[in-house]
Amino acid sequence: MSQVSMFPKLPYALALALLSCSISSALAEDRVVHLCADQWMPYNGDPADAKPGYVIELAKAIFEPKGIKVEYSVMPWTEALPAVREGRLSGAIGANKEEGAGLVLPTEPIGIISISLVTRADSKWTYDNLASFLHIKFGVIKGYAYWPALDAYIASAVKKGSGVVCAEGDNPLADLMKQLQAGEIDVLAESEPVLFWYLRAHNLDRSLFRIVFKNAPDPIYIAFSPNDEGRRYAEILDAGVKSMRASGELAKLLGRYGLRDWQ
Repeated sequence: MSQVSMFPKLPYALALALLSCSISSALAEDRVVHLCADQWMPYNGDPADAKPGYVIELAKAIFEPKGIKVEYSVMPWTEALPAVREGRLSGAIGANKEEGAGLVLPTEPIGIISISLVTRADSKWTYDNLASFLHIKFGVIKGYAYWPALDAYIASAVKKGSGVVCAEGDNPLADLMKQLQAGEIDVLAESEPVLFWYLRAHNLDRSLFRIVFKNAPDPIYIAFSPNDEGRRYAEILDAGVKSMRASGELAKLLGRYGLRDWQ
């Protein structure tokens, strides 16, 4: 049966137009932006949760009205970035400019964060400079970029096999927090929104921990694949964030996660 015979009783031109719309709709339904990252609430968390993370909800609000389905996979950060760089997945959630080097970064970030150094409340440790890490166990997440000088220190310490404990997997912060509480590490690095979300989710009192230092604020992005599709997705995201900010939808979404607009 020919394609046009799907509409046998309609005039040829109308049948052809309906067929064209049908094909266009099918193609739109097949379009998917596939995002990925390890769990990093409130930005992105469990895909099955009622609150999967505000970046997931933001992406759906922007892409799905345009017929582009949003899919989201949780995976180690060390797998997420290569998958996006190679074009196997569309975008990695929460990359800073160092992590997103060689990828397509939108003009609009999805947040601006400061990395904090966190200890237990009973710790006497203080941070003066990188030498402050020499006699402690420092917990970090494998593949993360914190700030350039700290990243260089971590790389050197890992190479020497001394002082730095690297967590990885789908939810590495949970592993580091358990180690911090147990005294297996002395300090960990994380952003305040992520740290505070973890404490609330696990009913942990903030007074049990102490933030020793915060670095300068740094924008984070959904980093897209370095191809035409990635550039198109970045443009759609930029336009969508601006539109949602102007309409008040962005503030409303962020409010559901206890956050404010970063602008």
